[in-house]
Amino acid sequence: MVATDNKQFLGGIRNAALDTGLMVAITAFLALMFFTGRPGQLGVLVHDKLQGNFGFWVSIQFLVLVPLIFLLEYIMPARPEQKGFSPNVALDALYMLIHLPVISAFMVFISAPINDFLADNASFLVVDSTRSWPLWLAAVVGLMITDFGTWFAHLLKHKVSWFWRFHMIHHSQPRMSLFTSNRTHPVDALIDNFVLLGPFFFFFPSITEQAGAVFLIGLLAGWSAKFQHANIGTNLGPLRYIFVTPQSHRIHHSTEEEHWNSNYANIFAWDRLFGTQHSDITSYPPTGINDPYFPEPEHFSVSEFASCFVGQMLFPFDQEAVTRASTGSPYDSSDSPAY
Repeated sequence: MVATDNKQFLGGIRNAALDTGLMVAITAFLALMFFTGRPGQLGVLVHDKLQGNFGFWVSIQFLVLVPLIFLLEYIMPARPEQKGFSPNVALDALYMLIHLPVISAFMVFISAPINDFLADNASFLVVDSTRSWPLWLAAVVGLMITDFGTWFAHLLKHKVSWFWRFHMIHHSQPRMSLFTSNRTHPVDALIDNFVLLGPFFFFFPSITEQAGAVFLIGLLAGWSAKFQHANIGTNLGPLRYIFVTPQSHRIHHSTEEEHWNSNYANIFAWDRLFGTQHSDITSYPPTGINDPYFPEPEHFSVSEFASCFVGQMLFPFDQEAVTRASTGSPYDSSDSPAY
């Protein structure tokens, strides 16, 4: 019995060391991209934003919009039992601390190389005629194209098993809040941001030269996602035919089989055009994934937050855990993932 306990103890130490080593390697890789990459104008802008990261926490948008969404969650909760700031909601808030560095490293790594490649090898793919458009028009059309691309990428993340295992982290939250939009594995976040930036390099080169417009579009998409994930009981009435609502996006996160494979849109209601919109406009179902062992903090503890965060980062690489979480879903017996 003692030998078995010692073996389990040593195995735990070994696994913890491997987990820590992997996280250090990922962090070092992102740091290498950030400090050695050639940023281009997009990367320069986000580099500046990263340097002022702590300023975000006292910015007008944060100090106004976050309390406003919290107030709506309190006044008109979708599920009253989910009101309040629980440990797993706090962990989602801490996810915000990794998003900006990940996005920054990504922009630093790709923005200049993509511009150089297109100029040298594929300039015929760049629509230069849009340079004569007013910036506001290019930004609006760019937002529409980007949002459609986000809808399509989201659909793929639910249909391609390799993508789903990373996207599953986002769907794991049983207590949705405005911070749930932050619960995203870095691999999943990189896919999203490539989709966000891609159209501008090809269709709107003038915007890549005025990177502030791209950053503002990113802010709009980000705050829209926070509102949609919030525990707010509203379908926005007639506006639901144009925009994604907290009710429709909760249907997307539903654990109930009748709601699976629907409502993939981000800002605009593309699902209504492409037949993936669910007809339910009143339900606020439970959310999460089918895994009682998924690492969720139960206490406001720094060590527990750290261990659960590491566990969530490593979850996609644990085939046994991924299979367990997919049991009883469409992904259980085919290549089509759950929810």
